[in-house]
Amino acid sequence: MRHQFKHAWISLLLVVAATVTGFVVARFGTTGIVMLYLLAVMAASYFLGFFAAILAAIGSFLAINYFFIEPRYTFEVANAESWAALLGFLAVSVVVASLVMRLQDQTFQAQRAKQRAEFARLISEQLADLHDEDSVFIAGCRLIHQTTGLPAGIAIPDMSGGQFTLAHQCPEGSVGIDHRAAKWCCQNAKVIGPGSDNWPEIGKWIIPFERLPGVFPVLVVMKGDTSTDDDEIGYLRDMLDQILTAYQRVRNERRAKDAERHAQEEAIQNALLASVSHDMRTPLTAILGATTTLLGQRAVLGDSEQVRLLESVRAEAQHLANTTENILSLSRLESNIGRDIELDWQSLEEIVGAVLQRYRNRNLPYELRSDVPQDVPLIKADAALLSQALGNLVDNAMAAHGGTEPVWVGVEKCGEQIALCVKDRGKGFPEGFRIEHIRKFHRMGMHGKGMGLGLSIVHAIAKLHGADLRIIHREGGGTAVELIFAENQTGGGFE
Repeated sequence: MRHQFKHAWISLLLVVAATVTGFVVARFGTTGIVMLYLLAVMAASYFLGFFAAILAAIGSFLAINYFFIEPRYTFEVANAESWAALLGFLAVSVVVASLVMRLQDQTFQAQRAKQRAEFARLISEQLADLHDEDSVFIAGCRLIHQTTGLPAGIAIPDMSGGQFTLAHQCPEGSVGIDHRAAKWCCQNAKVIGPGSDNWPEIGKWIIPFERLPGVFPVLVVMKGDTSTDDDEIGYLRDMLDQILTAYQRVRNERRAKDAERHAQEEAIQNALLASVSHDMRTPLTAILGATTTLLGQRAVLGDSEQVRLLESVRAEAQHLANTTENILSLSRLESNIGRDIELDWQSLEEIVGAVLQRYRNRNLPYELRSDVPQDVPLIKADAALLSQALGNLVDNAMAAHGGTEPVWVGVEKCGEQIALCVKDRGKGFPEGFRIEHIRKFHRMGMHGKGMGLGLSIVHAIAKLHGADLRIIHREGGGTAVELIFAENQTGGGFE
């Protein structure tokens, strides 16, 4: 009402200005004067609204009659032609005001459509590469503020939906939240604020992220007053729909990744159960058979046969112990990947010697030889982990080896790098096998015993050391597996 009263006074001032100007240009005749008043009506309709334009048209009608139609300075009209001119002016003024208002509305709608298209473009460009909900919320609030000039924020509910936290807002600290209103908004899935039928007096819009009742985030846009229109609310809703589309895309991507990770974890668990049940059943059966024979037939068994059965029990128990230790080791190693471990200067000669000494105390199926140059430099490593990796490589080589050649363990120079190698004459890896194919609990068709944990452990230890794991097919058959240490991990190259 206050705005209409102000506009009415301005429209009357436009009529007064047209009247004063009319006396100046009176020599151009009535046509020029009428055009001045039409300009006043058009200005009122474009800048002040239809009500002010009608008031300006009526005021102009009376001013023309009083000041410029004979007899002057009276509201009498001398002849029919003058009446026709006055009524024609009034009709033209109303039509012009209507046309100007329609043009203004169309211009406004065109600008609004352009603004919405621009916002949609910005949304598609700026939100397309985002892959988490927080980034979408931050970008959405910033875009709403840039487009409308109004402070905007995203309120996240707790599990009960009774309390909301303003997770993101633009500008910072400019948005307030009414928990009771936000809760009502979620429970009813309806817009709250100016221009709506719900809580129109609160001076802000609260718009739900969903169209059905529930517990979900809401968009809060600060208005500051209660004046608005349906189109403004619709525009905000359109902007929210754009943000919601990006939000749902990101959420669906996260759910798909969670489902994929869950499926992978379940597949690994199933593979573990299958591998454990298969690989542990055989040694347990052998242990059970040997001990049953010893207990039931010990009196008739010779000493050599008893020793053979006890050796079998020991070997199978050692296999079970190694398998269990490998599973625990791999779990510990994978939990440390991505973290820094404590590395110190170590001698590869000492590490190779210690590992081979343990193997030479066993009854090995194949000869084990080593070749470590005397001038091999020190490397930065964890001695225990590197010994474990080398041991797993030797175990794999012994299990896959064939022929009469020995299994070879040694250190070689590769340019400015140092390689810790284990070579065998087994069947080798499948054609096309790469490091990326290493998986836990998967034997890769090399040999029948074990769960494929050895290479997984070596791969994890290589990652922790920043070293490369390389698998090479040897000429004449067999495989060379190498741990490559870069120049910055060594104490210098060979002399």
